Amino acid sequence: QLAEEYYKRLLEEDRGRFVGVRGLLHQQIDAGNPAKARKLAETALTLRPGHADTQDTLMSLQNQAGDWSGARQTLLETSRSGPLPRAVSQRRDAVLTLQQAEAETQNVTLAQDLAIEANKHSPELVPAAVMAAEALIARGKPRPAAKTLKRAWKAQPHPELARAFAAIDPSEAPAARVKRFEKLLSQNEGNEASQTRAELLIAAEDFPAARRAIGDLHETAPTQRVMTIMAAIERGEGSSDQVVRAWLARALTAPRGPQWVCEKCHHVHADWHALCENCNSFDTLSWTGTPDSSGPSATGTEMLPLIVGALPQPEPEIDEAAINPADDTEQSTDTPEVDEDSAETVDEAEVIDPEEARK
Repeated sequence: QLAEEYYKRLLEEDRGRFVGVRGLLHQQIDAGNPAKARKLAETALTLRPGHADTQDTLMSLQNQAGDWSGARQTLLETSRSGPLPRAVSQRRDAVLTLQQAEAETQNVTLAQDLAIEANKHSPELVPAAVMAAEALIARGKPRPAAKTLKRAWKAQPHPELARAFAAIDPSEAPAARVKRFEKLLSQNEGNEASQTRAELLIAAEDFPAARRAIGDLHETAPTQRVMTIMAAIERGEGSSDQVVRAWLARALTAPRGPQWVCEKCHHVHADWHALCENCNSFDTLSWTGTPDSSGPSATGTEMLPLIVGALPQPEPEIDEAAINPADDTEQSTDTPEVDEDSAETVDEAEVIDPEEARK
């Protein structure tokens, strides 16, 4: 209360007005009053338009309120008056423009324009590339859509880019899709390309090629997706149910693979967002691997291989030389003599009464 009175007294002086507004601003943030805090931040910027901390505070409050157009305007002022690098400014503007496009539900044309604009500012931003491609497809421009997705894939392969690339021609035959996708996958080969190629070949029922495409990822990068692909390949090649179930069991306990993770608090998100759901940080989500969580689980899924069966092990190679060693001496072919009395005794000993055995 005393601090609030002090800040209010500062408002009466020209030299202390900005300090007073800033003090009241942070009090409102601490008290959980974002709407009042936004108004105070706007007032503070009218007093000092180039104050970087106040600009960041206002943009953060605007983002949390979903005022994407207002946040874009604040970013523009920050870029003009502050030392914000051009690349950072373009990236942030792309994120804000994309959020504005997603929030625009009344005007489809405007939403499409905003998505295309966001992609121009940041071609490597995956959700912007996907939304821009969808807008171009809706406008009957498949070639620009494909070019947009290839450029984003070259920067960072992502399953959503592959999904959007498939949507360019949703009715094509599986074999034709495999061929068309090579133009995308060749832009950036790696684990994501291998998995996507294997899935396409499975859809085309070319299971040997799918096995070659997935390679040894089940050993070098064992994720749920990889294990599921292996199960599909085994099923397609006619393997037993035991083998298929074993791969699916391994999928349940395998790491999930890359996810949208906040670089600041490491919170994992199911989908991309401009703001972290956990710490509200702006543009901190990146597509990256998560810590290995394939250890013992609370649900006991690690016991599934014992329930459904483990993967069959390859038969050991038999060393014929060890079984039948070469012998330069001539082996005798004579039949050894057998003592009939002892043989009869052995036969009688081997026949055991079941009742006696139970005793």
